[in-house]
Amino acid sequence: MARQVLEDRVSDSTVQTPRYSIEVESYSDSYAVLRVSGDLDMSSRTALTHNLGQLTASGADVLIDLSAVSFMYSGAVNAVITSALASDGSVRVFAPTRPARMVIESLGAAALLVDHRPSSLLPR
Repeated sequence: MARQVLEDRVSDSTVQTPRYSIEVESYSDSYAVLRVSGDLDMSSRTALTHNLGQLTASGADVLIDLSAVSFMYSGAVNAVITSALASDGSVRVFAPTRPARMVIESLGAAALLVDHRPSSLLPR
């Protein structure tokens, strides 16, 4: 399994804390999990789009874990929707927090949500 961690840090005069984190867990050429945490604001869209683009370009099935997302702006959801539409594989969102689920549903993308780990996305 390959793992890559990307973090964007917010500078403040006293503390540096990660604003968001994106981790890619590739279980095979055809299956990966993208774990996202923190605040998915405008600054996260490029990294999210880049990671999703790399995973979906190969036709891999991608499960996006949003269980640790505290905020998700509509542009980040749009990046997920665009990747899902352009993908040869399957892109699904697993365990979104309430804030993430509300934005996803309000943009009409509830079909991307799964409430359990789909057997079609289990590693092969």
